[in-house]
Amino acid sequence: METTMQHTDWTERTRTKHYQNTMRQEFQEAPTPHHRQAFHHAHTSLGAAGHLLHMGMVAAPLVIGEMIHDSEKKWRAMRLVPVLGALASEALWTFKIAHDRQREKEDHAALRECREEHCR
Repeated sequence: METTMQHTDWTERTRTKHYQNTMRQEFQEAPTPHHRQAFHHAHTSLGAAGHLLHMGMVAAPLVIGEMIHDSEKKWRAMRLVPVLGALASEALWTFKIAHDRQREKEDHAALRECREEHCR
């Protein structure tokens, strides 16, 4: 028994009720949730620091290979790269979470102060 895949055009596959019947106005009138989804406002990114950490970990084997010529020392340094990268990543996340919590405290204090001034 042989199975074959049916190849269809993308426009044919997307021409379904799921895509076609939803009017734009329905989306605009829908209530918005309190917290936006992660892909709208990323809470899962370390920003430039995370990017530099990743690039450093990717480039480390190239740099180690050029700088260290003794094979035993080279492999020891190569084994340290993921460990040091994981420690640096954890430090960045800890700093980010502490910074976010501090900012939330300041925002709540400002809101509380505003409510006390204007809600009397």
